[in-house]
Amino acid sequence: MIYFDNNATTALAPEAEEAMAQAAKLCGNASSVHSAGREARRLLHQARERIAQVLKAPESSLAFTSGGTESINAAMIGLFLPLQGPRHLIVSSVEHSAVLKTAEFLQGLGVQVTQLGVDAEGRLDLAELEAAIRPETKLIAVMFANNETGNLYPVKRIGEIARERKIPYLCDAVQAVGRLEIDLSRLPIDLLAASAHKFQGPKGVGLLYCKKELELTPLIHGGRQERGQRAGTENIPGIVGMATALELAHRRLMTEERKIAGLRDKLQSGLFERIPDLQINGDVEHRVVNTLNFRVPGVSGETLLMNLDMAGIAVSVGAACDSGSLEPSHVLKAMGQGDEEALEGLRISLSRNNTEAEVEEFLRVLPGLVEKIRSAA
Repeated sequence: MIYFDNNATTALAPEAEEAMAQAAKLCGNASSVHSAGREARRLLHQARERIAQVLKAPESSLAFTSGGTESINAAMIGLFLPLQGPRHLIVSSVEHSAVLKTAEFLQGLGVQVTQLGVDAEGRLDLAELEAAIRPETKLIAVMFANNETGNLYPVKRIGEIARERKIPYLCDAVQAVGRLEIDLSRLPIDLLAASAHKFQGPKGVGLLYCKKELELTPLIHGGRQERGQRAGTENIPGIVGMATALELAHRRLMTEERKIAGLRDKLQSGLFERIPDLQINGDVEHRVVNTLNFRVPGVSGETLLMNLDMAGIAVSVGAACDSGSLEPSHVLKAMGQGDEEALEGLRISLSRNNTEAEVEEFLRVLPGLVEKIRSAA
């Protein structure tokens, strides 16, 4: 199979798999005081230290979770739950459903929510953000990189605006950590969510960065693990695998970024040559290097996906968590597309494992499928 769906999940790096296998041989609980427990605790401490070094964050600011969705819920609910009186939240209309659904939940608890709009290329208007801020605004949540279009958002400026108004800033960096250089000692981000399986780590493990000045009410109650921020026995093999994968991704960042950008550009130019009326979804100037979202007018993205799957090529029509939904992409709808247009979107997301030969095969297969589908319409 040609796998072009790396924004949904990535293949586990062999180095991470080996590190996990070694860690899984330990039977100790990191909370136990005997030697087996101390060894598990040592691995946990080392993993936190390694991740902190990559992200340039204090070790004490990192809590391990089950993934990006839990981290986002823990940040948003944990911040709003203890607050009294008028409470206001600002999110963008193109956030991942983990943010938007949590915002809906908070609305049910009386939190007022403002959704910022985007233009036809999915770009935010920071003047709209500044105008949306109220005295009761308690959190701004805007992602680092969009999971569907790959758009990059001006997180530094958003964080500066938030700091100027003394409002915490939550950044969903699930599609950015491991793919971009992120320096939390310099970026004005107060809360950040990441997930290991997006950068060739294991599924089911992630992290939440929280500045020490913020106090969150724990989402999961029980023991004192993770300094009381997240109860439950830590997943030592998963956390070790995440640390290994993140170090690996960071070490390869510059060379891999150039390679993946070259593959994406070859793919994009080849598609325009073969399907002249094809349209790109998103901001071509400011996006992560691995993502290409496009639509072919008059051709359903889901139909293309199924035909490509039969040809041995895995792609996506949007967020993996929304697969199976008949609803058009909320991201493309927010960008002004109608239902029919939004249902035509197709997402290609690459990784370091992809090759030029795979891109060439995709460019050979897709035009024939488009012609076949159009002729049958």
